[in-house]
Amino acid sequence: MKKIAILWLAAMLAGCSTTPRVVADVTEMLPSQSAEKVVIYDINKSVPAEARAIGKVSVTDGGMTPTYKCLYGNMLTLAVKKTAESGGNALKIDQHKTPNFSSSCHRIYGTMYVMPDSLLSGDTRSVILEMEEENDKELLAMIHEQIARREKMLDNPKDIVKINIGPSWITSEITTPQNVYKSETGLGVGVDYQHFWQSGFGIGINYLYHSTTFNDTESIRMHYVGPSVVYGIKLGDSWRLDVALGIGYSVYKEVYSGYMFGDSSESNIGVLGQLGVEHMFSDRIGIGLQLNTFTMRMKRPDNMDTSKYDFYGIRRLDAQIGLRFYL
Repeated sequence: MKKIAILWLAAMLAGCSTTPRVVADVTEMLPSQSAEKVVIYDINKSVPAEARAIGKVSVTDGGMTPTYKCLYGNMLTLAVKKTAESGGNALKIDQHKTPNFSSSCHRIYGTMYVMPDSLLSGDTRSVILEMEEENDKELLAMIHEQIARREKMLDNPKDIVKINIGPSWITSEITTPQNVYKSETGLGVGVDYQHFWQSGFGIGINYLYHSTTFNDTESIRMHYVGPSVVYGIKLGDSWRLDVALGIGYSVYKEVYSGYMFGDSSESNIGVLGQLGVEHMFSDRIGIGLQLNTFTMRMKRPDNMDTSKYDFYGIRRLDAQIGLRFYL
């Protein structure tokens, strides 16, 4: 009962700024009255014959209303306040729609009445508390279930180390003094560390290595290292999904027979995107699949025509599989 009282008080305080929609159709203008004296008649109760109807009132979902503002006590409080503002001292609930797939709110439709003070009885606040306790059991259970489900989804390991390996494709075309590269396939290796907070967000540090060999003498090597922002959730008891976005330092090298030659090395900022899914075998180890997208702009050579390229640099896609270690 104490919890319900707290909810009722919160509803009263939120009444002026809440997003539910309150509409009154008043047929007789009267001076406003105190909301604490409004008598509430539920659907199954009759209004005294001495009562005179002065209009209709409805409290409905205002659109994207937070669930905690849709509790029955809050919605009923808004209807009671509107009745008092309209000069009524009695509210008859004609229709009550419970939360469903179309709205997370209780919706109340009623008739506002004015009747002699001699017929006023009971404490409005106590009546609202009783009706809220009766009508919000299912909604409160649903809220608690949603909270528990969210907490379970965000129950990430605090620290994760990933070691991955797999094919890596250069998806952009790039022309250098030595060669023209387009849609070349190579090998990628990645090592990631991620730290998560209770919100599901976290930070990470990422290292990527890429190698592509064109023939017996020519190849390219790429290194990337940098921080990232990550977000992870659990998909059930043993499956996880995480995404990351990072910006870091990248180095591109063109290699001939194992040695760098000419103007064949360049460094620049690289942008990394990651999407990973993994299966946790235990609280300590798992296996996962990870997709990386990588972009690095390069300086256009002065002695070459690269005007046909809107983007000049390296775009890459990696598909890697590897182990996960939960610390």
